[in-house]
Amino acid sequence: MSYQLYVAGGYGFTERILPSLLHPSDAVSIAQDYFSRGYQGAHIEPPPDGGYRALEQSSSSERQAILDALQSGQLVLGRLDSAAFGIFTKRTASPEHLRSDLPASLASRLRDRWPTGGSAGPGVRSDSLHAPAAQNYQLAPEPVAEPVPGKGPYSLTIEYRWPDGTGVANLPFEVGTDLESVTGVLDHQGGASVEGLNGRFATVRLGSSAMDDVVRQERKTIIAGLQRLLEQERKDYEARETVYQQLPRHEKALVNTGAVFQGAYDAGIGLFDFVVGVSDLANPTKTLMDGLKSAWSANQDNGASSWYETFNSLYDDKRRERWVRAIGFSPSDISREDIAKAYELASLVMTDAQLSAALKDFVTDYAAIQHHTDYAYIFGAIAFELVLAGLLAATTLGAGNAAQATSRIRHARILAGLGPAFGRFAEALKLQGLRKIWRDFDLNRKNRFEAEASPRPKGVDPDPVQLSTRPGKVRPRSFDEAKKLLGDARNSIIANGKAPSPKYTQAQLHRIAQEGFADEKFIVRLVEEPHVHRNGPHNGTLGKEGPAGVQIWSTSFDQIAHLDTDPKLITEAMGVNYKPDAKYKLAIIDQADAVRYADAETIVPTYGNLTKFVEDKLPGKVENPALTREVMTPDYAGEYESLISNMPPPAWANPQIRKAYLRKAGLGQDGIKKFNTRISIQNSTGANEHFTGNGLTKTTNSTTEQPVYGVVEAFSLHKNPKTFRQMTGMEGGTQWVELVDLEPINFGA
Repeated sequence: MSYQLYVAGGYGFTERILPSLLHPSDAVSIAQDYFSRGYQGAHIEPPPDGGYRALEQSSSSERQAILDALQSGQLVLGRLDSAAFGIFTKRTASPEHLRSDLPASLASRLRDRWPTGGSAGPGVRSDSLHAPAAQNYQLAPEPVAEPVPGKGPYSLTIEYRWPDGTGVANLPFEVGTDLESVTGVLDHQGGASVEGLNGRFATVRLGSSAMDDVVRQERKTIIAGLQRLLEQERKDYEARETVYQQLPRHEKALVNTGAVFQGAYDAGIGLFDFVVGVSDLANPTKTLMDGLKSAWSANQDNGASSWYETFNSLYDDKRRERWVRAIGFSPSDISREDIAKAYELASLVMTDAQLSAALKDFVTDYAAIQHHTDYAYIFGAIAFELVLAGLLAATTLGAGNAAQATSRIRHARILAGLGPAFGRFAEALKLQGLRKIWRDFDLNRKNRFEAEASPRPKGVDPDPVQLSTRPGKVRPRSFDEAKKLLGDARNSIIANGKAPSPKYTQAQLHRIAQEGFADEKFIVRLVEEPHVHRNGPHNGTLGKEGPAGVQIWSTSFDQIAHLDTDPKLITEAMGVNYKPDAKYKLAIIDQADAVRYADAETIVPTYGNLTKFVEDKLPGKVENPALTREVMTPDYAGEYESLISNMPPPAWANPQIRKAYLRKAGLGQDGIKKFNTRISIQNSTGANEHFTGNGLTKTTNSTTEQPVYGVVEAFSLHKNPKTFRQMTGMEGGTQWVELVDLEPINFGA
């Protein structure tokens, strides 16, 4: 759902949007919900002429000001997808049909500023207490002299210039009074003169609100195109995975994408390879960016085209040819002018917060799809370069050349198709940035309107691209294959005579925590043997029983596969204190079957994920649920850990003892409510005072001040829990858990 905030009676307040305005009470509720819970499937854009910044970036005081303005009717909210008719008593948008409970300021503005062509206003009323409410005769209107267009007594002039003094040429303008509307375009000097106006009070607008619709539409087009690219890449990944799984085991370790995965499904190089090629833009050798950025910065305050001349003087043909060849085109394909124009538009595109975020998400998702034999992460400049590449592809490929180019660049059709959308989007953004409005000026007092346009956005100066290869995930397809991989790891550790190095870097662990384990078949749980046989042989469950089901804290098979079946190595990585005298088992759990047979829900337990899980999946299980988001934060974690560590044992079960302890610790009523909310979350999920909230588990030999993370956590809730006897198939049902004995390795130390 998409919404737009409007200044009541302000810019863009037209007949087209009047029927879709929401009643203030509904508007306040929607905005309040948006501010408190985030996106939730909806988006609200600030008024284009209200001076508000992006609502996601607004402060709490700014948000409260918006809510107050909605309540009083100074701001209104409209739906962009369909008409709501929330402020009218009938489906006809008219001042006669306004609801009686509207804020007075809104009702007044609607009546006073109703667009030309609307209803004339409320019906005629009787001036007698005893006369009927409706007259049965026509009132003779007073004679009014019709104004003659262009012959009125008022005039005005407009001057709109760039910071360097050159005019903003050819920008549309509109002058509106109560009696007329005059439109035109600024001349080559950024000026205009309007004579013969009949109305004394004028509103002058530079630019068009139609650009708002263009920006929204082209943004949607681009994002949809990016999604098509991801869908195609997923299909290609499945094809590569099929080939990979058919290889003999001894060949898999030697596989590289370039040597094996070439076929009809992978024509030419992929977009990933293409974008990495484009990364030469931000390479420290500076084959392109130095010329572009220098020319842009030297002319940032100038008008529309003068920077091209500076660029041509700074950027020589040899540099252009080198870069053009680097991305796989012939030097004759792309001129210096093409590059300069594309850079300007790409820089504009990246100023849009929504689209910039979508592009960065796309780059991350695209990298995550890549086959694990050729897995890389790209940061920094790539999102910008993808836009630049799309614009250049549109320039060089076009409709006629796109088919020919597919021999060089896979997905060239979609990439080229995004180029025009990027161009239209950037042009609309440019015009949006030039909009200016002067409201309700008395032409008797002021009839000269001057303004300076904002400088063009700063040119993008991205950091160098950083490429880091991540080890491939281990993805066994069966319990036997999983046990074989653990055995191979054990043999390798014994042969090397030492514990293995961490498989992933700390940065890679953080990235996997964001991705989750949806692409992995098995997760694993470390279990002490007595828990397996609780309540009888193999009658234990995978975790602790809580009010909502069995709580299971685990990790993925891939995270511990390199540690073999050594319990000491596994406990250290999982942040569990190792007990030399204990007997451990590793439970390997099939995620899909856990959902099928135990009604399991599994997430990576970050603050955000666990908060959403509690809100969506555990209704009624948490005290003061409205405080969940306040207590599931890093800020509250330290306070909670301190309170828990000093709490007397009886306070866990006795609310009165706990309340007395908390009051003695200096907590007021609000503080006690927050603590009880957090402790009820711990009871329902197992997220104790050591919960980090980033999805990672600290190793046992690290500290809170200097944490070292060992594995990415998984949290599962089995709402229909089963015993080990049932899960392992001992009673004749489907086996979806395998128990593996863990034996320590003696390294001779």
